[in-house]
Amino acid sequence: MSAQADMQHLKLATSSPKKSAKPAAPLSPRTEVWKEGVFYIGTKVDPQTGDTSELPPLWLCDPLEIMGRGMDESSEHYRILRWNSRGNHHEQQHALNLGIVGDRQSWGILRAGGLALATSRRALECLAAWLQTGDGDTMHTVSHRGGWNLGAYVLPSGEVIGNPSAPLFYNGDRSHAPAYRARGTVESWRENVARLSSGNSRPMLAIGAALAAPLLHLVGLESGGFHFFGPSGCGKTTSANVGASVWGMPREQVLNWDATALALANAAAARNDGLMLLDEIGQGNPDAVNMAAYRLFNGTGKMQGAREGGNREMLRWRILVLSTGEIDLASFMQGGGRRTRAGQEVRLASLPADAGGGMGAFERLHGISDSNRLAKALEKAAGENYGTVGRAFVAFVADKASEIALRLQIAISELSDSLPDETSGQVRRVAARFAVTGEALEIATEAGFTGWQTGEGRAAIRRCFFAWLERYGVGNREDEQIIDQAEGWFSAHAYGRFIDWADAAGDKEPDVFNAAGYRRRDGGDMTWLISPSVFALEIAEGYDKTAAADILAKAGMLQKGKDGKVTTTHRTPDMQTPRRFYKFVSPVRSNGKNEPPPLIE
Repeated sequence: MSAQADMQHLKLATSSPKKSAKPAAPLSPRTEVWKEGVFYIGTKVDPQTGDTSELPPLWLCDPLEIMGRGMDESSEHYRILRWNSRGNHHEQQHALNLGIVGDRQSWGILRAGGLALATSRRALECLAAWLQTGDGDTMHTVSHRGGWNLGAYVLPSGEVIGNPSAPLFYNGDRSHAPAYRARGTVESWRENVARLSSGNSRPMLAIGAALAAPLLHLVGLESGGFHFFGPSGCGKTTSANVGASVWGMPREQVLNWDATALALANAAAARNDGLMLLDEIGQGNPDAVNMAAYRLFNGTGKMQGAREGGNREMLRWRILVLSTGEIDLASFMQGGGRRTRAGQEVRLASLPADAGGGMGAFERLHGISDSNRLAKALEKAAGENYGTVGRAFVAFVADKASEIALRLQIAISELSDSLPDETSGQVRRVAARFAVTGEALEIATEAGFTGWQTGEGRAAIRRCFFAWLERYGVGNREDEQIIDQAEGWFSAHAYGRFIDWADAAGDKEPDVFNAAGYRRRDGGDMTWLISPSVFALEIAEGYDKTAAADILAKAGMLQKGKDGKVTTTHRTPDMQTPRRFYKFVSPVRSNGKNEPPPLIE
């Protein structure tokens, strides 16, 4: 080969890669997102030439972004989606459960969020396939409740405060998302809302409750709350609105006591580790309020079965409720013919909205001429400055969990130690809630959020606690209810339903309708022998009969036997066969020292 030929070959060899085109990838079906929407581009093969060509694009839906995948606490998997709704062009985000992708339910969810979808079966099948297999595999933790998660705090709007340790997506109730917007600054809230609240124990309690809610988990406190009651115009609603301003627009956060159980459960889960505002308890139905109180404070939703078998994940939450009404919970329930359980009264501590200074809920006017004008000034301040302090507070405490938990434990111990030795466990649990509320105010003050003096918040909360304690007492509430019920029963039946012992011994047959037992004088004192069925079904109605008998014995009303049993054996004049009765020696509590009477020999 000549030198000229060699040079020509080398030239061709080195230049050919630049001239040759990269082989085209074979055409295959695909889904693409364009500004006009999501399109499926299919292909077809010419049977004669074998060439593959594209079919016209098939429109599936409006533009839709797959942000990633997700998994919740029940290990169910999701696709995280984002789109702008038609009409208002608001951004929508949703975690779509993969278990329903392609079902009518999944299309209903997307359409309800303002996403337009194709209607043909072919298009929906293509969309379902893309939702399951399309790009976007970043893994998220999907949460159906707000509050603390992965080191960050989730508001009911879905806004995440802080930096979660892994991608986090809130997929719970967002129906009140607009209420959790922010307006103003921490400084403007401090100079307006906090300044006018200073020295006023009820608004300060409301602020403290809003700040304490994210701290409950640090000391293992259960859900609970505070209930301001008093006549219209006393400042209870203003106080509640001041507390609500910590997290967002006060008026928009208000919920009703008579909402359905499911609605309240969803709302509570969204407000997990947060404040829940319930207004005007008197507008609710006693049965609905009774159910709501149990459901909210038990911290769990209703167990429901899953369509595919097993049970659905139950909603769980831990909240602080701030409630208002013209009367307290116990009076409201009694007015509806229901009895409040001790647990309900303890979980929702009712205290007068009137602080006792002749100015309704207020004790300090801050140079304003009267309490009505102060209330209006506070309402205006809370309506113009909201949502900033709650965000700043959780950001401040997020990385101080151990330090704050210790502070809260010390505060709880100090308040508990100040109570009398005979204080019941129920009262001490309420004291713990007040103590955490007071310490939350002190933490906020130290962070520069309130502008108050050190100790001012704690002192205000103690004033509220002792106002509650003055009404409730230091004893066990359930014990008091049992004694009250027994005393009420004796007031109605102490004479009319008992066979007189002397009449039973005579020739005349006693004429007593619906007799409850026997009545006799024993050494000048009256005693009552009550049949076990009457005691269980009437006197101890709604309570464990043995526990009720022990409580009534301790109160000096019932006399136990020498063997320690709550019933004793007696032969009545009209029947010689021995029978067991509950022997009452007093129709009312008769021993101020709560010492049991002597045993029967």
